[in-house]
Amino acid sequence: MSASEAKPSAAPVLELLNAFRASASLLTAVSLGVFECLASAPSGLSAEDLAKAVATRNAGGTTAGSDVSCDGLERLCRACTSLDLLHSPSPGSYALTPVSATYLVSSSPDSLTGYCFHSQQVVWPLFGGNGLAAAVQTGSHVWQQQFGGTSADIFSRIYATPPDVLRFMRGMHAFAQLSAAAVVKAFDLGWVRSMVDLGGATGAIARAACEAYPGLQSAVVVDLPHVVATVTQHFADVPCTGAHGQGAAGEGEAAGEGEAAGEGEAAGEGGAGAAAEGAAAAVGGGPPGTSCGGRVRWLAADFFGEAERLPQQVDLVVLSRILHDWDPPRCAQVLKVAHGLLRPGGCVLVAEMLLHEDRLGPTPALLQDLNMLVQTHGRERSPSEYAALLEGAGFEGVQAARTGTYLDAVLGRKPGP
Repeated sequence: MSASEAKPSAAPVLELLNAFRASASLLTAVSLGVFECLASAPSGLSAEDLAKAVATRNAGGTTAGSDVSCDGLERLCRACTSLDLLHSPSPGSYALTPVSATYLVSSSPDSLTGYCFHSQQVVWPLFGGNGLAAAVQTGSHVWQQQFGGTSADIFSRIYATPPDVLRFMRGMHAFAQLSAAAVVKAFDLGWVRSMVDLGGATGAIARAACEAYPGLQSAVVVDLPHVVATVTQHFADVPCTGAHGQGAAGEGEAAGEGEAAGEGEAAGEGGAGAAAEGAAAAVGGGPPGTSCGGRVRWLAADFFGEAERLPQQVDLVVLSRILHDWDPPRCAQVLKVAHGLLRPGGCVLVAEMLLHEDRLGPTPALLQDLNMLVQTHGRERSPSEYAALLEGAGFEGVQAARTGTYLDAVLGRKPGP
């Protein structure tokens, strides 16, 4: 650069240097319960009253021995206000915005608080320190280095109680809902009468498909026994309406939506584990353990080892955020199972973030690819890379569609009539 040429703006670098502070502000406000406390005060609270409410909440409902710095909390609230997560109805007071009321309060059906906790407890440490650097240097995940154990060990430690597991799954369900409608509408699936969603957890994709296609008669969601038990107790009676068509999708962590055994080993290799029918009292207009008037039901099974227990000769198999967890040989195994379940002429629908063909964008997919690097044996892929995987497994006519949401769609057909 010559002396006469103007220097480029430092703004992009400065914005990235500050980005982690913004994320930390969000995660800290969620973990302290700031948004929860404000949810009970629609007109807002003063910083002093909010500090008292947060202290009481975090002390289990008592004020004994609890303290929260009013100054520190107000500075956090100011930052959240600048990030449009809060607003200030009067000087020194704070209230929820429509965004925080929808996505950052645990009682909201669209709450992402479960994933916020997960990001703080699991994802942040994997990236932080020298976690990402180690993953880049070794080309492998860093669970052992960052946590001193396997992903299964860490998940069992962090999600040791049913409330912890439920909070996480609710966060994953909300993430999945944000893209589910767009994914099932990416291609015309009006001809589908039966489908199986492998690793479908809370059934967000299956519900969205039933809502979009009245002719869909049966949608079976297959997942691990402990996932199915939780889902049929807490999610099966969720209405079959309200799927959203924009926003983000979760990262496929274990026991989460679309990949309950995903993100590598966390819940057992891609669905491994003893099979058992999940039992619970769930309704939703159909028999117990069903939803959408009985059109959606759950089956507890290891889809690798117990494919014979799954519905056969179906029209559609869904793999939502499954393949990105794995290397090509394991992807081939998953696709072999899907191929075997389909009737001739049936299709597999893959829901993943798609890279551009030059693999230089889009940014969310590239950042998610780094997430795969630190956590799994997998990666994000381009449409042609998914086409190669599907064609190698015996599928033809592979198509890719960008949905305009966080998740895109790939469709492949099993040869036949």
